[in-house]
Amino acid sequence: MEIVVGAVEAHGSSDRGNHQEDVHEHSITIDVIYNGLAKSLTVNKEDLISSLLQRAIALFGITQNQHTLSLYTSEGVELQDNSTVGNAKLKKGEQILLRPSTVKAG
Repeated sequence: MEIVVGAVEAHGSSDRGNHQEDVHEHSITIDVIYNGLAKSLTVNKEDLISSLLQRAIALFGITQNQHTLSLYTSEGVELQDNSTVGNAKLKKGEQILLRPSTVKAG
């Protein structure tokens, strides 16, 4: 079973005087697809991948074997839990997979 996560950048206004708009420029809306059901999460580029992982797990109410799951790029590269959303270079339209990690599952 896999969860596919696609990233879509939030659009902010060019009005630099508005703090709310500045916050949106650092956010990404992630579409999480689990068993054919899509739900959205908004994350900041400074958020840790481990935070995104836990939010994706909670979004669908996954209760078993949570500790074995990881996020992967569409190329199959595992995203490091201690990396940030920005460092992982998640961009508009990119898909991320949530699946069991061979390292974590042992």
